[in-house]
Amino acid sequence: MPPMLDNVITSATADASTFSVALTWANGATTTNSFRHIIGKGIGIALANPTLFAQVQVGERGRSLEWPGDIDFCADALWFEAHTQEAPGAQRQEAAE
Repeated sequence: MPPMLDNVITSATADASTFSVALTWANGATTTNSFRHIIGKGIGIALANPTLFAQVQVGERGRSLEWPGDIDFCADALWFEAHTQEAPGAQRQEAAE
């Protein structure tokens, strides 16, 4: 498991038709993160605009994913969303089951 703060995004490609973003990570891994679950709610209201969604950028030092309008998502959160078994606390939960 990459420790928190070691999850660095090197590139991001938005697919506005599916509201997902293909990410490449500094460790060579790739993930596709869906944002469909937030589209039309809260900050997802703005992201429902396909033109805006397509404007995704990698944030400073690769530590976030950003859109215009101060919309951003933490790289660690995106990594652990795609790798739930590696998320902090996942091992404790598995041991308890």
